Amino acid sequence: MNLGATIVGIVIVGLCIIPFILISANSRKKKERLLQGLFGLAQKNKGEISRYDLWNNSTVGIDDTAHTIFFTRKVKETETLQMIHLAEVQKCRVINSGRAVRQTVGNHQVIEKLELEFAYWDKVKTATVLEFYNTDSDSLTLTGELQLAEKWNKIVNDCLSAIPLQK
Repeated sequence: MNLGATIVGIVIVGLCIIPFILISANSRKKKERLLQGLFGLAQKNKGEISRYDLWNNSTVGIDDTAHTIFFTRKVKETETLQMIHLAEVQKCRVINSGRAVRQTVGNHQVIEKLELEFAYWDKVKTATVLEFYNTDSDSLTLTGELQLAEKWNKIVNDCLSAIPLQK
């Protein structure tokens, strides 16, 4: 009787643990695929990622020696790969697009899109925008994207201040 109860208990515990193991394995594989895409993009362009972050289906990284930003984002079946040479960039800023929502307790700002915009020294060249969050393709709630956009804005602007001016 004790042996039977022990076996049933082990089976039940195993059935409860298996979904967590599978979720963890899938998450680890997804993270590895995202990082492979980022490091592959850098390697194709003779760069080396010094620092990086990943979230949802996006990654951003910087090559501190070559002053280059690498960005990947996959939305549905569309994959975006971008590389930005910071020597050509005049400034970087966070674009926080949203709308005001009125409630009985007051007004609240709802973020619909978060982007990093890179303005170039060459005024003919259009600004490059890296999309960190979009309500159309991401979850309805932010999960750290605002802090990441601000962090990378600071990283880029610190790097820009270290690059000799090119006008």
